[in-house]
Order: sequence, then structure tokens, then C-alpha cells
Amino acid sequence: MNPALGCLVPNQRGSNEFHLTAGALCRTATLQMTGDPPDWIYLSKVSLSFPCVLGVHEWERREAQTLELELAMNLDLDSAAAGDLGRSVDYSAILDQVQFIAQHGRWLLLESMAAAMARLVLAPPAPGEPRAQVRAVLVRLRKPDVLRGRAIPAIEIKRDGAWYRTEELELSQLNPARIEILQETRQTGAYRIHLPPRTRFVVPSKMAVQVVAGRVALLDDADGRAGLTGATDTRSVGAGDETSGKGDSFLRPRAVLVGGDRVLCTPEDVPACLLGVRQPPLSKDAAARREHR
Repeated sequence: MNPALGCLVPNQRGSNEFHLTAGALCRTATLQMTGDPPDWIYLSKVSLSFPCVLGVHEWERREAQTLELELAMNLDLDSAAAGDLGRSVDYSAILDQVQFIAQHGRWLLLESMAAAMARLVLAPPAPGEPRAQVRAVLVRLRKPDVLRGRAIPAIEIKRDGAWYRTEELELSQLNPARIEILQETRQTGAYRIHLPPRTRFVVPSKMAVQVVAGRVALLDDADGRAGLTGATDTRSVGAGDETSGKGDSFLRPRAVLVGGDRVLCTPEDVPACLLGVRQPPLSKDAAARREHR
């Protein structure tokens, strides 16, 4: 165990009450989830050392810094014990998604980033997304380098299904896509974007998207010419590589597209779900259009 980060452990066998141990310090973090299963999946000691722009100070907006993350997810793992990952959570996929929110969000506050991550994890699985429903989540974020050793700022939030609510953003130019707001600030927005089968969707300018479920064709233009230029994931994506998987022009889960203004198309029989992050938030576009009517 890393004594700086600590870990969550049950107070007693079968109890839903947990406490956080952190070196010589120990404080109780009671999770009020009566009736929820006592099973947890942990992602601990995650150091997101990729370029992450985060903070309110001017120098923080110019320089990337390290972000440390811990996640704990509460769900019933009995049904997954037989070997069905779809009854559990693919923690590698979840890690990619929360990393995407952090890396592309340019958030001012840890609080905003944590709320977006919590709503993402608590969201109902999208059609075709092979995971179970998470009942509750703990998100802990730390900025270990920002105060240069004087202290380590950190936040921790615990949220459950009773807290989870999302609003849908109505933008006629994005129909028939359904846009769920995970978190919006004045500077940044994070969204789940649901695309029905046989839908063409123009990614809004300045938006980065990651495929969560289903598959989408990346078109060079609205006339239907396909191409994969500009699509990446953590390993880089191209036509015929391991992410497209079948030598076609489809982007599949965990593929990332940055920059916006690209045309995506879902197959005739398969919906898709995208994770999107944008500066400025989409609601600013909606407000600007209402003002010009």
C-alpha cells in the first residue's frame, strides 16, 4: 500500500462502512448505501502523467502537470464470478474514459473534473457497452506537484445512484443525436452522445470524442467517403490496425478523434455511444443561437 494515497478497507466483515487508511492518519469515510452489495472494484495508485492542463492559475493553464487518481466502484460481483466481464466493469476501459475526461477537459477545478467522472461511471450502460450498472463511486484526485512540496491538494467525492442525474442538451443541428450533460462549467463541457443506427453526425468543432460502445465510420466528407485520418487512441488508430480490428474504416470502442468538424456515421443496425469533451461547452453554442433568433 502506498501510505500517501492509502486504501479503503471494510470496518468489519459484511459491513457497508469503510474507512480510509492513510499512513499514520486514519479517518472514517462512511458510505451510506443500505441494501447495496458490499462488493467493490478499486483502481488505486493511478498516476496520470500524460499532459494534463488543470487549474486556475495562469501558469497552470500553460504547463501540463501530474494528476493522481483513485476510483472505487460499488456493484454486485456475484454474477460476474462465473467469468462474464459484461456482469462486471472493464476497468481498463473505465480508466481510458476518465483519463480522456482529464486530458481533454482543461478543467479549472478538481471538483468539476471529479463530478464529470462520477456521472460517467454511474451512468447506465449504453446499448452494446459490456459492463454492469455501478451503484456508487468514490473519486479521489490529487495534484502532487502544484505546491512544490509544501502540501498536496486533493479532493474526494462519494456519489451513488440517488445523486446521479443528467440533463439532455437540445441542439437541433445535432439531431437525432441525444446529448447527455455529464458536467458543464463556463469553460468546459463533458457529454455522453447517443447515436441511433443509420445516423450521420458532425462532431462539433473543438470537440474531442472517444467511442464508448458500438462503432462508427469516419467519413472524409458528408458525401460518404470514408477515411481514418486524425483518429487515434492510446496506441494510434489507422485503417486495418488492431483498433479497427477488421481492416475496415470503422472506429470501435476506445478510439479517439480530436478536433471536431468530422462526419461520423453509424451502421444500419448498430447504435453508438461517444464520450465528448469540448471547450467551450455546447450550452454556450445553444445560448448564442437563441440570442440570434
